[in-house]
Amino acid sequence: MSSNGRKRVELDTIDRRLLIELLRDSRVSLRRLSEEMNVSPATLHNRLTKLVQEGVIRGFTALVDYTKLGYSLSAIIMVKVSGKYLVEFEKEIANTDNIVAVYDVVGEYDVVLIAKFRSVEELDAFLKQLLKNSKVERTYTSIVLNSVKEDPRVRI
Repeated sequence: MSSNGRKRVELDTIDRRLLIELLRDSRVSLRRLSEEMNVSPATLHNRLTKLVQEGVIRGFTALVDYTKLGYSLSAIIMVKVSGKYLVEFEKEIANTDNIVAVYDVVGEYDVVLIAKFRSVEELDAFLKQLLKNSKVERTYTSIVLNSVKEDPRVRI
């Protein structure tokens, strides 16, 4: 078990290589990967199925450049939540448009939100609506000036 109580999955060389290749391009065919890795397609299919069943792979998605869709403003919003409403608030806010990440943290604030907006006016409206929420005690917002790295992929 890891420190957070979740079962840690051990990866062998094939699993690790499969994950690295899927992180690079999740649309790659298993047939092509099997040729590159010198492993049968059936073996790779079984490994992939196992990684999905164990929750290592939670889904397949595209990496989107949000600025090309008009979301040129990124904000880091720290939220102090009334204690007994923390979990409820996190679930609610996670389903909100504009929110791309919700982190339960320790310290002066309870939740960190990463959000994307098309304009300062859209951010302003979001923050005013957020502060109307009776579960929210206060917020602290930082606007991102430049994104040096924004990639959910971690080196395996």
